[in-house]
Amino acid sequence: MNGYPTGRAPYDYGAPNLLSHNVNPTDKPEGYAQDGNANGFAQDAPRHQASGPNSTPRSARVDLKDPIQVHLLTETALSDSKGYEILSQEEVDELKKHAALLTQRVETTRSNLAIQSKYRDATASMARLNAPGLNDEQRNREAERERIENERKCDELAAELLNLEKRLLIPHRKIVEHTAAILQLTHKASRKKAAPQNGQLINGIPGSPESLYTYSHSRNSLDQVGDETYFDDPSAYQLDGMDRPRKNVIEIPLKSPVREQNQLRVEMDRMREENIHLRSQTDGLLKRLQSLNASLRDTIVRFNPEINQTYDEPPQVSAAPDIKLADLLKTQIEYLESGLVAVQAEQDSFAGGIQMGERLEAMNLQLRDLLMTSDPHYTPTPLPLDSDVNGQMAYLEDSIRAVDSHMARANSSPKANDGTGPVLTTLWDSMQKGIVEAKQRQDERKRSQIERGITEDDMDMSDDEDFDTTKPYSLDTFADRVQRIHARTITLRDQKYVLKRQIKQQRELNKSDGEKDKELERKQRELEESRQQFNRSEKDRKDAQEQLSNIMADFEKAREAADRAGTVTLELEERKAKITQLEKSLKATQASLAAAESGTKGSESKLSAINAQIEELTEGKNVAETTIQSLRDELSAKKQEIDDTKKKIDDLESEMVDLKLDLTVAKAELDGAYGSRAERAERAADIAALREDGKIKKLKEEIKRLQGEMKELGGKEKELRKELQGMTDECQRITSESVGLTGELDDALRAKDKLKEELHSTQEKMAKLQEDLDNERLKIPNDGSRPGAGASVLSERFRATMREERKRFQDDLKDERLRYRKLEEELSKLKRTLGPGKSPLSPR
Repeated sequence: MNGYPTGRAPYDYGAPNLLSHNVNPTDKPEGYAQDGNANGFAQDAPRHQASGPNSTPRSARVDLKDPIQVHLLTETALSDSKGYEILSQEEVDELKKHAALLTQRVETTRSNLAIQSKYRDATASMARLNAPGLNDEQRNREAERERIENERKCDELAAELLNLEKRLLIPHRKIVEHTAAILQLTHKASRKKAAPQNGQLINGIPGSPESLYTYSHSRNSLDQVGDETYFDDPSAYQLDGMDRPRKNVIEIPLKSPVREQNQLRVEMDRMREENIHLRSQTDGLLKRLQSLNASLRDTIVRFNPEINQTYDEPPQVSAAPDIKLADLLKTQIEYLESGLVAVQAEQDSFAGGIQMGERLEAMNLQLRDLLMTSDPHYTPTPLPLDSDVNGQMAYLEDSIRAVDSHMARANSSPKANDGTGPVLTTLWDSMQKGIVEAKQRQDERKRSQIERGITEDDMDMSDDEDFDTTKPYSLDTFADRVQRIHARTITLRDQKYVLKRQIKQQRELNKSDGEKDKELERKQRELEESRQQFNRSEKDRKDAQEQLSNIMADFEKAREAADRAGTVTLELEERKAKITQLEKSLKATQASLAAAESGTKGSESKLSAINAQIEELTEGKNVAETTIQSLRDELSAKKQEIDDTKKKIDDLESEMVDLKLDLTVAKAELDGAYGSRAERAERAADIAALREDGKIKKLKEEIKRLQGEMKELGGKEKELRKELQGMTDECQRITSESVGLTGELDDALRAKDKLKEELHSTQEKMAKLQEDLDNERLKIPNDGSRPGAGASVLSERFRATMREERKRFQDDLKDERLRYRKLEEELSKLKRTLGPGKSPLSPR
């Protein structure tokens, strides 16, 4: 009674059996032409005729004159509608408004879909007309693209229509349920008809088996209530579940459909509540596991921040619908297990390292005290930290080697054994004391760990149990103790290597599980990126459609840019003249350089002039290169403008195709009309066709004009390319000539260095001649009239000569320094002008 007929939803508005997504696209046009209408979206005829005195039932299977059948249908309807909800008047009005709004939207969507389907059929017809015997592949591709786009729009509108119809079912269903509940509540039999007694019949109609167990004074009964009871007794308006259900006089049998239906409803409600409760508990458990895994990772990283910094992140709880809850719990638990194993390994290694460090520190302290007492000249090195096990072991080995050397010296010198006895005894006592202190620390740590509930291996806590702290000193016992300490140090080092290897293996095992989670997250990110890219492409498509209206203005700008290309040609000619002038100046520079080679005295001034000219040439070359680069940029801009113009022409062609398609659709619609309306529409269509033809002709003329301008721009572009190639060749020639000029400059520098060498050799010769002259002056004269006069005169002359020579030498040195500084400045300036990475002494 409550069910809907299969194959078609109730309150259907003309979109039955929509196409599924796996239908072949070529079969889609037939999917919108069902139910006997042209497009498949016309309003269905009413399902039920209005009942009247002369109306006949629609179905021949229901005989309304049969009282038994009507009675059974009435009881079944009352039984089915007893669980329906009664709404307030405001809620009913709101539902009716909502249903009216949805109905309007359904009608609008249906009309849009009908129009779009006609447009799609017209596009398909155009594609079939243009297909045979045409070589215009671009037009065929545009028609195919248009057809696919129309089919997609039809699919979207059909899906939207189905969604609206489904949404429309909800207010209709609530209104019908409300009406059925009201009718079930107010249903009553005639007051004059009494209930049958002792199996008597009412008008020859026996009561149905179900009615024997449903008589009460609530909505689930058929008690005969009089008018005065119905209007005076407020209990007749009470609903089931509002106050309390009334107890039936006769218990409903176990196999009654009403009992089974009620039990199933109660069981479903209970299972739904349990499912919601379990779902909330599971979500809370997932969140707790995730937070616990995050805390566990932080703990692992704190154990060893340098190594464990790259430890895998805990898996994230994803809200994707395709991920099962069991898989989420499994990944969280697996990460927790791997984290616990890693924590156990880190804790073992950490505890073992601390214990080894403390024992080694105690042993090192004992050995240091022993060595300091036995050797007054021993200078101990500072002890490493107790956590640095390698440093402690190295310190212990050094101390043991020092003890061995002391024992060897003691054995080699018997006289010194008498003095080492007290020292070794003191060392033995300090070792015994250190072992006792180490055991006390171990006992305290063990007690603290037991209080915290941490258990530890007995082997790790009883490493020093075999040392007897009450044993007296002897040389053999002392040597045995030192050897055992050395062996224990080697064993601890081996254990440390084993622990490191185990931790590394466990970390690699944990990393393999994390890579799978990272791969899944990467796939999800790629899916999200693809969605975002699709949205961006959709947005770009809309922006392109909006920019279509500005195409003519952009084309005018392109035309103005083409006009500006003439001014660029004039600038190129000016650049050529300037390059010619630079070539002339370069030739003059070469001539002056050749003249500079003839003389040596004015080489420095000419070299500075050449450097200045080279700087000017370099600046001119840089200006030319800058001009060429700007011309290249402008040429690329012109190319871009030409490409934009081509694109705009293509858009105009597509717009012309759209106009043709609209014209075809209009013609198809006019052909489908009939009567006087068709005659009037024919005249209007002729006028519209003439206008469209005029518009198309204008567009064709505009396209031809644009194509001509494109050809002109292509010719200008070729001319600009040729001029740019010529300028490039000129720049290369100038560059090669500047390279030759640089070689000549190198020759001048080499000549200058040669002159410097000759000047230096000349100065050496002058110094040698001056020295010979001084020697000749210092010779003693032959006359010995004044034995002391010759020496004083010579000494005075020598002092005067030396002062003059010193002054002249200082002046020469100052001149050489100034000349050298000036040459260095010119050389650095030349290097800067030639550019970085280019040496003036090596050709490029």
